[in-house]
Amino acid sequence: MEITSNLSSSHGSLVANLLADASSELFFVSPFLTGDFGALFKEADFSSVTYITLVTTLKKNDQDQITKPKSLKSFYHLAKAKCPNAKVKVHIDNSLHGKIYIFKKDSARKAIITSANLTLSGFYNNHEWGLLIDDRKTIAQLESEVLECIDYPDITESLVDRLLMFSEQYQRDNPDWAKVATPSSDIMENVYNQGASNNDNPRYWLKPIGVSEDPIYKEERRDFSDLHQELAFSKKGVGAIRAGDIVITTAVGCGCLLSYFQITGSPKEATFEDKQQKPWKERWPWSIEGRSLSAGYGACWWEHDLDRKLLLDEFRCGQPNEAVTQAGAHTLGTLNFGSDKVEVTTVFAEFLISKIDSIDCA
Repeated sequence: MEITSNLSSSHGSLVANLLADASSELFFVSPFLTGDFGALFKEADFSSVTYITLVTTLKKNDQDQITKPKSLKSFYHLAKAKCPNAKVKVHIDNSLHGKIYIFKKDSARKAIITSANLTLSGFYNNHEWGLLIDDRKTIAQLESEVLECIDYPDITESLVDRLLMFSEQYQRDNPDWAKVATPSSDIMENVYNQGASNNDNPRYWLKPIGVSEDPIYKEERRDFSDLHQELAFSKKGVGAIRAGDIVITTAVGCGCLLSYFQITGSPKEATFEDKQQKPWKERWPWSIEGRSLSAGYGACWWEHDLDRKLLLDEFRCGQPNEAVTQAGAHTLGTLNFGSDKVEVTTVFAEFLISKIDSIDCA
């Protein structure tokens, strides 16, 4: 254990050194964030980073509502620029006051527990002190306690984009916002739960995941447990899918059910930069974000036999006169001919969902 400070050195240089030591996982906790992550980490080496978690605040009726979305967007820009293949997680804890920076490399762990926020002043200019520790048990306890206090988990970049829209509109409507101590808004709650409260009549969809060139099989054990996931669609777009609808996903390859989602966002087309980074988006340029309602099952789907075709046979055996698609079909043939989605009847969707919900993957 050693003392860290901005007097004998700086938190910024210590963080840069720990990054340069080939840290693969980062876990940063700070209520205040820089507005420009690119400038703060201009010289930092993120080339070995494969996973980044950021925990911060976004308080209602607070200046956070206006400034934090811009900071979070800058954070995502940094990740794309410095480590484009890394998995990025952002969580919100509105009671947060502590600052912790954890670095993981193989089995080694190092953590800075400090007064320094994730800002230029906190890393270099303010008189800040902290402790650098390497005890694995203590660091694991710190990380666990932080994650137990999350108010809003998994704030994706799509969610941040919508937060930015609300923030920018608020600034246009309230040009003197900087003089107001407590802006009257709660954009986090509104954006995070979009779709859950404004669609009383959801449609149900069945959507294949994967392509014939890259099928999904049980043996691979691909993880579909993320709380928020981007569902990709062809150049035809997402069709009539809207916020609040339910999308059940099934694997191209083994045919198993993977998870089911409530749509929380709006359709988004991939940019030129997106397609350059991920060439598959040229073929699947449209996406819409969903919140998993079966994350536990998504983490263990391969252990079960929820085969789409077998479930269809079971459903038709029990209800032979009931259509399975909204178009009135009794089969799912459209998916066999390359369609990226099909609208299914409520009764068939509820049958499939009940099969997923009946599985305990705790």
